[in-house]
Amino acid sequence: MKRSPAALGLALLLASCGSGPARPQDPPSGATVTLRGKSFDVTHFVKDPERRYAPDQAPKVDGGHWVLCSWDRDRIVHLFSTRRDQGYCVAFLDAEGKVVEQALLPEAWEEGQTSKIPVRHALLLSPGWAKGGIKVGDVIGFSAAVAAAKVDPLPVIKVADTPVHVEPSHLLSQRMRGLMHRPRLSKDEGMLFLYPQAEERSFWMKNTLIPLDIAYFDAEGNLLNVRRMKPAADPAKGGELKAPSAGPARFVLEVNYGWFDARSLIDAEGKPVKPVKLEIPDHLRRLADQAE
Repeated sequence: MKRSPAALGLALLLASCGSGPARPQDPPSGATVTLRGKSFDVTHFVKDPERRYAPDQAPKVDGGHWVLCSWDRDRIVHLFSTRRDQGYCVAFLDAEGKVVEQALLPEAWEEGQTSKIPVRHALLLSPGWAKGGIKVGDVIGFSAAVAAAKVDPLPVIKVADTPVHVEPSHLLSQRMRGLMHRPRLSKDEGMLFLYPQAEERSFWMKNTLIPLDIAYFDAEGNLLNVRRMKPAADPAKGGELKAPSAGPARFVLEVNYGWFDARSLIDAEGKPVKPVKLEIPDHLRRLADQAE
């Protein structure tokens, strides 16, 4: 789900990445991984937004230096790239470091790559490794520094006392991209859009591949309405499918289609059948206050 043309969203995304955390130039001492007995230095991303935008934020990979992104739980991982000086081979790993999938992420490929199953890590290597250099079933060994790294969890919100792990989006570039180009989303996850104030809002389904429940909440966290949205026959033209709020909304949550119906929270028109409250941790409320 996004709210502006792709070209503008891409430009703003590049601007956002450029003004974000500086790209690490050297791996932390002892941060290495091994493959078939050979050791490689890694830059290890363990928190957002660095790991969320790792292909853009990371130093260039080469034959002796890779990038590792880690999460604290198994989840569907989506990575995309806007940079034109680096493509990647992406190896998706389970909790033990076993390669369960590998894919090619070309230069400046906005569509990105998404793991087919929940995974724990994503390893970024130079593209040549995709041609038989790393294979499904290979086991990546982690150094003590990598294994002991503190991995930040995704923030957890609650909707009617039910926890949801979310990717927060408070920058304009993040909100514009939203969940577009992703073919799947973890069942207990979503994206939370944060705004500095409550306003009438409307989302669309351009380049959106996932059927979604789009829930609008006011400034106090009260559910206004939910729009049940399915992808357009041609997702690239999905901007014709509009999903307006039923009042001034400050928080918008996108989760898998049917999430709210499965919990009997809304009626046939998407209105709450009882008061439904969004509970947001303080650090996300502060992020909303800083939102663009």
